[in-house]
Amino acid sequence: MEKDASVTKEKVRNYICEDLAFYILSKLPLKSLKRFGCVRKSWILLFENHHFMSIFRNNLISYDHSYYDDTSLLLQLTNRDLCSFSGDNFGDNFDDVIIDLPDPFKDEHPSIRVLDSGSITGILCLYTIGDLRYALWNPTTEEFKIIPQLPREFDSPYITEEVIPLGFGFDQVRNDFKLITNVLFCLQYEDIDYPEFSCEYRIYNLKSNSWRKIDKDVGFISSFYTETCQRLYMNGMCHWWVFSHDGRDITSFDLVTEEIITTHIPLEIHPDVNDDFNVAYIPLSLMVLNGSIGFISGPLDNTTFNIYILGEIGATESWTKLFTIGPLSDIRLSIGAGKKGDLFFQKEDGDIVRFNLTTQLIEELDIEGDNYSILIYKKSFQSLI
Repeated sequence: MEKDASVTKEKVRNYICEDLAFYILSKLPLKSLKRFGCVRKSWILLFENHHFMSIFRNNLISYDHSYYDDTSLLLQLTNRDLCSFSGDNFGDNFDDVIIDLPDPFKDEHPSIRVLDSGSITGILCLYTIGDLRYALWNPTTEEFKIIPQLPREFDSPYITEEVIPLGFGFDQVRNDFKLITNVLFCLQYEDIDYPEFSCEYRIYNLKSNSWRKIDKDVGFISSFYTETCQRLYMNGMCHWWVFSHDGRDITSFDLVTEEIITTHIPLEIHPDVNDDFNVAYIPLSLMVLNGSIGFISGPLDNTTFNIYILGEIGATESWTKLFTIGPLSDIRLSIGAGKKGDLFFQKEDGDIVRFNLTTQLIEELDIEGDNYSILIYKKSFQSLI
């Protein structure tokens, strides 16, 4: 009898431990949760447990991440206007502040955009459409600084140079802002049928107020990405898309070490696409979802969207699908993510809607524009001198 009681108590202790572990694991970041899978076999299977994953998703989007402390949301409406939001409720706490972008280049009809790599540092990187001139701007102090134009590498009628902005962020070790660009060289002689291409990285440093070249392998990047895919800056790293031989990759650039890490987007993420060529053209949007890097992937009909979160940079196997939303009708594309599970989409008629992952409610916003991007902004008195 005493032996049976002892066994029962042991089972109770094990049950309580499992229950407590379940609760703790549901609050871990995805990277840690993936790593703890090697501790116990049952923890590996948690990703197949619908109840656990529901709790994990809710914790992910409801957690008060320090990334968003004292921040507001900037929505670029046109090539000249930004709209500023603060708080969680757009209807009740809408700043109604339309910010006119400055014209540091003194053009009569400039087309100026904000580089959508993020602005958590408080400094925005502006660039002009077409001739690609750059300037840094602090909206809080209204100070701006024009960046010197990138010098041409070659002076030849047979070589064209296309510059694509990739990322802008802050080097915390050197207390310096950096702008990363890709320069695409096209060599076209009259007696050859197909042009030859090559790429290289150029970096601007604010402290030295100069450009330099770095010797790194560069994936194929086209101007297609300049207008259709977001770039991200988070925790000292810039992230952007590149084409690869079997689809698409995310390139992550460490602003301190200037090292590059590539994370592949595996083909099996797109079960409705059966060849490597078409996977590169599936609509994907990079985003930061409550402090986690991820992307929204939609099928070709743009009605149902899958959200994947990256557990560890460089680890292809750490991609995890956490949400499926939809069907959403008349959606043209995803714009990005705000706070607490807010996602923003542009409809076919150009209007903006907000979808909340917690409430599963969709709300039309009374906002008009024609060229949208989302940025998380934190005020700063950082000088550009």
